[in-house]
Amino acid sequence: MENYNSGLEKLTDTIGDVISGVPAPIRKNFFKACAQLCTAAVDVPTALFESKSAEIRATYEARVQIIKKEGESISEKIEVPKEYISKASEKYASKIIKEQLNLDEITLNAANNLADQNFQEDNQAEAELSDDWLNEFENHARLKSSEDMKLIFGKILSGEISKPGSFSIRTIRLISQLDTQAANLFQLLCSLSISMQSDNLIHEARVVSFGGDAGSNSLAKFGLSFGNLVILEEYGLIISQYNSSMSYSPCIANEKNLVQASFCFENKHYGLVPTDDEKYDKDLRLSGVALTKSAKELINTIPLKEVDNYKTELEEFLSKKHLKLVEINV
Repeated sequence: MENYNSGLEKLTDTIGDVISGVPAPIRKNFFKACAQLCTAAVDVPTALFESKSAEIRATYEARVQIIKKEGESISEKIEVPKEYISKASEKYASKIIKEQLNLDEITLNAANNLADQNFQEDNQAEAELSDDWLNEFENHARLKSSEDMKLIFGKILSGEISKPGSFSIRTIRLISQLDTQAANLFQLLCSLSISMQSDNLIHEARVVSFGGDAGSNSLAKFGLSFGNLVILEEYGLIISQYNSSMSYSPCIANEKNLVQASFCFENKHYGLVPTDDEKYDKDLRLSGVALTKSAKELINTIPLKEVDNYKTELEEFLSKKHLKLVEINV
């Protein structure tokens, strides 16, 4: 219990930092999420929460009385030892506490994410966090106990607070349903993916097949065999056409060294700079395994891992098209 109280103090302190450092519309969404998800929200010393705190306390006390009364009623009607009723109550209480701890830690992760962001005055969330979205998020997030999943759900929550509509309810359900094998494959998929982005929007994302056919195991050496692609497709993370193509010409720098969209890989933004003004591939259609809408929503929440030789092969592939990666600031 001592560790739990310490965690609540940290969460309350972080909430104090966040509410003073983010634009008002985002702060409003953050308060709304905290009020529903976070235990510490009851004790936040803010006038905005005074009425909500009383409501939460009253609701909690009412639930305790109902559970206690129903427990007594059950024990009276069913001939079972009192010890059994006590043990069952303890087990249920332990489950509820564990789930609340998960939500508190996820909220803390989201708070830290928001505190680390540099918000622009002209880039503020005007839309309000949806009640339906928040309810769905709570139902899935409370069951996440692993550190990796709590970090991912923290990123999802902070992303939705900053820009409501960033993550669909379908996407929350999808990430919640991944088993260990599918989760590991999705991490690999994100680690190998390149994407085309502008104005914080991911227009397109895929794993480049370097002129081969991913459906014929051209990506097997990187861990994306045909069988693994089938698993990713079954979970709704990649489209069924394993060798589709898309033009990445907006990522090619013009004569002023400007790009319409950035070429993103390993959480870094690049421009594609021609090494030969006459010979470079001006259309640059890249073929490979395309990510679905839900996968694109999640790609920036997944911790990446380095895959041997993939970046080298990517650079060699672009070099043959007389283009090179040059990192840019966005």
